[in-house]
Amino acid sequence: MRALTYDVSRKQNFQMKVIFMWTINDFLVYRIVFCWSTHENLTYPYCIENNKAFTLKNYGKTSFFFYCHRRFLPTDHKYRNNRKDFFVGKVEKDIAPLPLG
Repeated sequence: MRALTYDVSRKQNFQMKVIFMWTINDFLVYRIVFCWSTHENLTYPYCIENNKAFTLKNYGKTSFFFYCHRRFLPTDHKYRNNRKDFFVGKVEKDIAPLPLG
């Protein structure tokens, strides 16, 4: 990326070459810098392919936390088959997404 920049010492403009390598920030900055929606069901860009977000019935809020945490358990774990104590009474058959890196 190139940015027109003013050099005070020479009193002239020049083309600065810019590269954005990394950033550590909260979701507000993430939305501003990367123009990414941070309030709907695509909040986490890493998980888009494996997104299990849903909307709560009574409040209309998007939630990720009630439904997808069991897929990180070992495939033979007893909680994966527990319909009674977990949201929507389903057996978890999905596997965890691959780790970053």
